[in-house]
Amino acid sequence: MFHEMRIYQAEPARLPVLIKRFVETNAVLFEKYNFRPIGYWTEEVGVPHRVIYILAWDSWEQRAKAWGSFYNDPLWLESLEKLGPTVQNIQSSILTPMKLN
Repeated sequence: MFHEMRIYQAEPARLPVLIKRFVETNAVLFEKYNFRPIGYWTEEVGVPHRVIYILAWDSWEQRAKAWGSFYNDPLWLESLEKLGPTVQNIQSSILTPMKLN
């Protein structure tokens, strides 16, 4: 198992639209394609206008299949057209547990 942390820098003044997309589209598709979200956050102190979330994956194959299905789903493609650009930048990091002993 490993975790993926994703950070979305919203377009200026578009954070509410990005959050709406997560509620109405991303969360629905994450459930449909068996994503396992650990949690979602907005950044209160630090860089403004960011959405951060962490996903748990069992394998690289599971991750590739889920993201492939997500990006080809008609609901996702429709949301891009309907809501327009919401994100300036996406940062994705793969996290592995640190051994402390």
